[in-house]
Amino acid sequence: MDYKIIKQYLDKQNIKVVETYDFEKKKVKYSEKIKGWKIDKFRGDEEIVRAFVLAKLVNELGYKPENIEIEKEYDIGRPKVNKPRIDVIVRDNEGNAFLYIELKSPQDYEKDKDEVIEKQLFNLASQEKGQGYDVKYLTLFSIEIVNGEIKDKCIIIDYDKFPSFDSWEKVRDFSDEIPARYGLAQKEPYVKGGKKDLETNFSKEQLDNMRKGLHNVLWGGGGTDDNDVFASLVNIILAKIQDEDEKETGNKWGQVSYA
Repeated sequence: MDYKIIKQYLDKQNIKVVETYDFEKKKVKYSEKIKGWKIDKFRGDEEIVRAFVLAKLVNELGYKPENIEIEKEYDIGRPKVNKPRIDVIVRDNEGNAFLYIELKSPQDYEKDKDEVIEKQLFNLASQEKGQGYDVKYLTLFSIEIVNGEIKDKCIIIDYDKFPSFDSWEKVRDFSDEIPARYGLAQKEPYVKGGKKDLETNFSKEQLDNMRKGLHNVLWGGGGTDDNDVFASLVNIILAKIQDEDEKETGNKWGQVSYA
């Protein structure tokens, strides 16, 4: 990760929610207004992602530091107690969890994604509900640096619409843009030559995840004939080639799923 670019972003904070950030000495300090655990070290890139998202939540998206909680712990299991934690919660003025965020380092974002969504988001959100709080958006979040610019990588799931992992897994409906000021989470479209364009650089983990997703869709649980699968795959490739050849700058890409 390019720490220099992260530092430049944090230097621009109007509200210094990340008060100290020394990447060489691995020291960090967050505003006392933020509730939860007190963290004083960068123990890995995931903590750097947290510093970035806290600064963004407060300075770009309009959330108050006092409505943010980090590393909330839950007691699960008897007699042996497991104590998992959620990385960031953004609460509304009634104390309900509007954003329920699990963070990942850029290199770990694609690893075991479904398991993380199920166990760290859906399972812990049910614990939050059990304590009497509503939960709105489950969020798996990381960042990537592309051409010197920090970009969000996230999956945002409406917990009201999908109260269980099984219900969400069937349709995989999600947004990818954190809403500002308790607004509606949306999925930003891919636009040729736009702010969000098709990606041309991929990690091995990203390619593996795409391959698995395509396999699951095309094979449909194993009930699809191999010839039909091959024909569908060829159609997808040909449609994508045509779309990239014909699409004009400023128009939405046609062969991209927005669901």
